[in-house]
Amino acid sequence: MIRFIQWLHRWVSLILVIQVALWLVSGFFFSITGHHGMSGHQYMVSENSKPPLKKLATQVDFTEMYQRFPSAHLIELVSVAGVGQYQVTLADGNVLYFNANTNENWSTGEALATQLALSSYNGPGHVEAVERVMGSDEVNGWEASGFRIDIKDDLNTRIYIDEASSQVVEHRNTPWTIADWAFRLHFMDYTGGRSFNHLLIWSAGLFALWFSLSGLILLGRNITNGDFNPNRKKTWLEYFQQKGKPIASSCGGGGTCGLCKVTLQGNSIPSPTAAEKALLSATELEAGTRLSCQHRTSPDYDVKLHNAGVGDIALTLDSKRQLTPSIMELTFVSSGPVSYEAGQFMQFRIPHINEILSRHYSVATRPHPTRFVFNIRLLPSPSEGIPPGIGSSYLCNLEAGASVDAVGPFGDFQLTKQNNYTQVFIGGGAGVAPLRALIQSELAADSPRRCIFFYGARYEKELCYRNEFEREERLTYIPVLSESAKSDDWTGPTGFVHETAMKWLAGKNKETLDIYVCGPPPMLEATLKSLADFGIPRERIKFDDFGI
Repeated sequence: MIRFIQWLHRWVSLILVIQVALWLVSGFFFSITGHHGMSGHQYMVSENSKPPLKKLATQVDFTEMYQRFPSAHLIELVSVAGVGQYQVTLADGNVLYFNANTNENWSTGEALATQLALSSYNGPGHVEAVERVMGSDEVNGWEASGFRIDIKDDLNTRIYIDEASSQVVEHRNTPWTIADWAFRLHFMDYTGGRSFNHLLIWSAGLFALWFSLSGLILLGRNITNGDFNPNRKKTWLEYFQQKGKPIASSCGGGGTCGLCKVTLQGNSIPSPTAAEKALLSATELEAGTRLSCQHRTSPDYDVKLHNAGVGDIALTLDSKRQLTPSIMELTFVSSGPVSYEAGQFMQFRIPHINEILSRHYSVATRPHPTRFVFNIRLLPSPSEGIPPGIGSSYLCNLEAGASVDAVGPFGDFQLTKQNNYTQVFIGGGAGVAPLRALIQSELAADSPRRCIFFYGARYEKELCYRNEFEREERLTYIPVLSESAKSDDWTGPTGFVHETAMKWLAGKNKETLDIYVCGPPPMLEATLKSLADFGIPRERIKFDDFGI
């Protein structure tokens, strides 16, 4: 539950931070622009500056209008460009307009609309265009027929005239347009309804309430754990990192990546936390395996690091080739022999500006003392202004002969001990790397077990090492395409790879299977859920989530 609260708290905080930034920017704009600068009325003649109305000489008097509309709520005589206009408000709220000289329905033509627009305008411009319109997005609540008169001036003034009444509906200009967008951002009114009372602002309030409550929950948890105590004990992860001990971590100690495994030995080892129960198997927990980020240093038990043979490795790029449109194969050689197991990964040190970043990549071949193959998925920029993947961009742009520093090997995503079980591999995307290494190692054994590999991709051209897997007679290779509709000649399985794997598993004895899963987070999550629903024992499942 705490992991979910942490995850949701982070995403809600991102949403709120973005909106707070919009509030600050738009609020600053309001303060420096002022009401008049945002109104669109810079060149609009005010009511106080208009000349007083003179007594109108009309051909139709009030008595005749009252006789015609005896139930009218209000009858009013106004002047429109010097001509009398009766405005008759009926009991239902509708308003009728009549010429006070002819008693006919009032009519507004283009010439009159232009004259009225200019009489309401005191700027330096002149009429550029006149257009008949049916309402306007720039005038909230006005949907009637009318005219838009464009004035050529420094503010791009637009004047709207109502056809039925000849009233000047509104003045609009460029500063108003900017202000209108600022209001939309400030009030989260992206539909243009110009109302503060809408679903999005209610949602923002609920998000803010959740952010506050979850923040209090996490704050209480941190206080309980002593995180704000300057004399608090370090976690074992912090201790090993400060001592320069080789230990992997991708989440910074948040208990979400499951990489910082250690073995606790003694009679007083702490009980597993919720994060450990979610990421570790029952066998691992029983053996004393824990996540070093979840427990503070203590003299009550001994701690044994996993992957004791980890060390610094200097790698030199030997060659590279494009496997698929998005995945590149890089082959490195080391200056000396390195011992590792199939399925393990190396932690690359990526120079970036003034810091060194860590990125994890699994070895894509069975062990070789000095030769290492990695599959790097190049992460392009998702949109303008967002940088591409730092680690993948750096590695894929290296040329042959370039050197890079790494630490390893890490990880326990390895083959189970020899048995007679069927080895089932389920992967997708760059998850092919450790699975390929595991398959190669299994098939190189003296008595290889039966191997079945379900590999998912979107298109046929994205099937990594397809020819290699199809040539291997001892391997049952089942590629699955999720976007096969665009490939007319594809006759293999379609849909999601875990669905195809589940169909195959349906008739099998779940107690005689070893299952290995690696791929993108959505695919991994869906596969693990399906396996759990299917009843595959957790002890028979191994997975590698790239440390995400």
